[in-house]
Amino acid sequence: MGTSVTALRILVVALRYPPYIFGGYELLARDTVEGLRARGHHVEILCARGERLRGIADVHAVLEPGLDGDEELFQAAFRASNLERFQLHVLRLANVRRTARVLHAVRPDVFFYLNLSLLSLGPLVAARLARTPTLGLVCDPWPLNHWLRFWRERPDVKPLRRRLLEALWKPLRRAVRLEPMLAPSESLRAEFVADGLDPAGVERLPLAMSPEMQALGQNFPARRRAPGEPLRFLCASYLWDGKGVHVFLAAAVAAARAGAAIEVEIAGNGQAPYVARLEALAQDPGLAGHVRFLGALSRAELSAAMGRAHVLAFPSLWGEPYALATLEGMAHGLALLGSDAGGTPEQVEHGISGWIAPRGDVAAWSNAIERLAGDEDLRFALAAAGRARVFEKHTQGAYLDALEARLVKAAGDGPRWRARLTEPR
Repeated sequence: MGTSVTALRILVVALRYPPYIFGGYELLARDTVEGLRARGHHVEILCARGERLRGIADVHAVLEPGLDGDEELFQAAFRASNLERFQLHVLRLANVRRTARVLHAVRPDVFFYLNLSLLSLGPLVAARLARTPTLGLVCDPWPLNHWLRFWRERPDVKPLRRRLLEALWKPLRRAVRLEPMLAPSESLRAEFVADGLDPAGVERLPLAMSPEMQALGQNFPARRRAPGEPLRFLCASYLWDGKGVHVFLAAAVAAARAGAAIEVEIAGNGQAPYVARLEALAQDPGLAGHVRFLGALSRAELSAAMGRAHVLAFPSLWGEPYALATLEGMAHGLALLGSDAGGTPEQVEHGISGWIAPRGDVAAWSNAIERLAGDEDLRFALAAAGRARVFEKHTQGAYLDALEARLVKAAGDGPRWRARLTEPR
């Protein structure tokens, strides 16, 4: 049984594109591009320049900043001059010109931006000047302007300078117009609306686990612990203090001292000082010998790590818009123990398909760890319900159906490269 759809010519715009992978944004971009291509759409990518992207078909790696210098571009932006920060966070004219050339060559039906953070509003300005229909899928708060958010938290920044930049940013953003835009969680959507974006122009579109992790998760139904088996936790993320792994480890130390039999694996790389801090916490006598650092893993390796665990711990302190690791862990039959930050509480029903604990509250997290370690019936029920929820609501097919419909709507009925396709669903 097939569904008749209109093939679109789509230009996807993102800061990085694989093989430049920093986190979930890049993997989401690749999965989305490959999914849309599999449905018959012609998709090309516009991203920042990088030597490893040379020669890859349909990738236009021409934007600034370059990717071959400091991999942690966001941290590097803090060290930049004010002029360079303006170009990163507000407007870079070079990216207007370079995007215009790509738009002229590709002639897309829709300009689909996934991440303009550090690319500035330049690419979107070019799309507006070319009168190309646009749609955004925004998975972090960059439309609120990272530079402004950082300045608000710094007492040493002169208020007049900050107010001048704020007075420039919102009118410019309004003139360029980010909408129509999709946000993966109601939490993030509410932030955008509160900052002045048009409520009618910002819709919620939950994300899906990757196709590969979805397929791998099929092999891991929820499973019960054997009597006497320690409760195994997995943390999987880029390691920086906003992810809150230090809170989880402190709570795990307290739970272990209270008698909980637990083991922990931590997957991911990160900022060296923070990793050293985590390694020091892991040496506490309550946990020593029961914590393993796995480093960066491939998806297959991450799937195997999930297969060894019973609980995915996701203690994020920042407003995580909509993490994919949580969905992938639940798909692998793990109970989710997550913080109440950002979009994570929207992924489960507390006490039914997952367990939510207050962000940063070591005592509450320790109590949750003890509760799950001491009540296997509860942990197993959370795991089973969470897995069922993910495979019902968060498959790649459901995500692409919803995205495809919005791309067709954004493209409208104007003249376009068009073909009728019948694709199996």
